[in-house]
Amino acid sequence: MIPNNHHPSWDDFFTKEIYDILKSIECALKHPFNPEDPEKILRFLELDLDVIKVIWLGQDVYPAKGAATGRAFEVATIDTWCQPFKQVSLKNILRLIHKTYNDIINYQDIYAYNRIKKAIENNEFNILPYQAWFDNLEKQGVMFLNTSYTCEVNKANSHQDLWAPFSEKLLSYIGKKRPDMIWFLWGKFAQSKKAWIKQGVFYESRHPMMCSEKYPDDFLKNPCFKETMGIIEWLGK
Repeated sequence: MIPNNHHPSWDDFFTKEIYDILKSIECALKHPFNPEDPEKILRFLELDLDVIKVIWLGQDVYPAKGAATGRAFEVATIDTWCQPFKQVSLKNILRLIHKTYNDIINYQDIYAYNRIKKAIENNEFNILPYQAWFDNLEKQGVMFLNTSYTCEVNKANSHQDLWAPFSEKLLSYIGKKRPDMIWFLWGKFAQSKKAWIKQGVFYESRHPMMCSEKYPDDFLKNPCFKETMGIIEWLGK
């Protein structure tokens, strides 16, 4: 499962214990599962950990057949921002980015996603196209990291317990090696992993799946994009 072109910045992570954990996981996996391409399961290992600036910590790969890419929040079946899709979290992420770049202060003035879609179509909101946006942010130093790296097709979180020992070791390793890392922890599940990470700069909010002005920690109130605009161009370049 370790990508053939994994980056040498991870070499210290691959102890005998880690190899043994991965071997036990691989033996336990039964087809079919997501991602279908084994090279995408741990694709984050292709990135240079020493230059990563921000980690978005997700929970689980998308369970629908063919949807998992190995990146948190990315959906393989989406081609453009303007096509219909169901992932509310992704829509609200775009809403917060739009709010950030347009200096919207009042919650009630935040654009609905359909309005943002029209702005994209009319070239009034110049965010990169869907796939190019994920690729570009990754090149800028954003890691889209899950804590469970496979699942049974159509069964969300089905491999969570299987991956927990590996994920704990991984997050602890990153926390120690990169105590300056910025972490986006959206939702209680992601926030619970601070116990493993321990060190870093943390932006926390409710999960972007459900947004409402009534929540003090609502995702659309979070300054995560605004306060990191100096190091990441969130519209893509």
